[in-house]
Amino acid sequence: MIFGGDAFVDLIGELTLLKDLTHTMDITMEQLEEEELAKHAEEKLNIHDAKEKEAMNATAADMSEKGKEATDHSTSGSTSAPPPPYVSGEEASTSAGKSSGTSTPQRRYLGQQAIMDRSEEDARMDAAGLSQEEKDLQKKKKRGGLTKEQREKLEAYERERRKAREERVETLAKKLIDRISVWTETDKDPEVTYAFQEKTRLEVENLKMESFGIEILHAVGQTYLQKATSFLKSQKFLGISGFWSRLKDKGTLAKDTWNTISTAIDAQLTMEEMAKLEEKGGADWTDEKKAEYERKVTGKILAAAWRGSRFEIQGVLRDVCDRILNDKTVRLEKRVERAHALVLCGTIYQKVSLF
Repeated sequence: MIFGGDAFVDLIGELTLLKDLTHTMDITMEQLEEEELAKHAEEKLNIHDAKEKEAMNATAADMSEKGKEATDHSTSGSTSAPPPPYVSGEEASTSAGKSSGTSTPQRRYLGQQAIMDRSEEDARMDAAGLSQEEKDLQKKKKRGGLTKEQREKLEAYERERRKAREERVETLAKKLIDRISVWTETDKDPEVTYAFQEKTRLEVENLKMESFGIEILHAVGQTYLQKATSFLKSQKFLGISGFWSRLKDKGTLAKDTWNTISTAIDAQLTMEEMAKLEEKGGADWTDEKKAEYERKVTGKILAAAWRGSRFEIQGVLRDVCDRILNDKTVRLEKRVERAHALVLCGTIYQKVSLF
């Protein structure tokens, strides 16, 4: 409703930016909750490890103290130690054999080692008092990446999004063909052309009064002119002009992409700055300062939302124009007429102003 409202549905379709952001936020919030729970579990493990380390250090210090006392006691006693008992050669060899047998480490399979490692980790988490959910999150953290369920959710949503976009492009292409057929299906004499332009101007006068109406019309007009001009130039000598026109369009797309991302990052940085100032508080953080930052943040969020919506509008309309201009089932002459009609509409859309 902020960008165009229902009046622009037949021209640009229903914007899905908010829906996509909401769905992404739901997944992000799920991830944030899991990360918070995993952080809590990690703190429990750290506390448990610290306590164990302290206990081990205390035990080692106690044993060291006892050993020192035993040494002092033996030193203060008799200075001559009793001779070792006599051991026969056979007994010595037997003893050596037993000793060598017990000191030789047994070989373990890698699977056994892994099982032992898991058992030790489970015992460590049990000792730290972790719940089953916290244990699962710790194991997931060690594995890294998304779970199978999360990947399936994202893939299903992406398929749904692509299908909805395809249906949207198909619907808008049919509506655009119907709109320009007022001119393309006639003899295109000057009177008919003038009537078609006046009809378009009358529609524009109504649309421009909607929220962000002028900005949307300029975006639509720019896309119509770019795609139609590029198509018409490609029909000229060897299509060289069309090649350079398409290259220019790609440069414009790259620039729009960068501007959209930059605006979103700027809004995010401003929100983070405001959050830090609010957390810090103090005498400088007055009601006037807070209101000033709220206005600034609101403006930048709205600017980022418009950039994203404009990027979506032009991306969808590029596909719509490609659909009606590159349809091989339609003869070339008719597609050229469609391109000329888009130029007529696009010129009027781009020249619209408030007064």
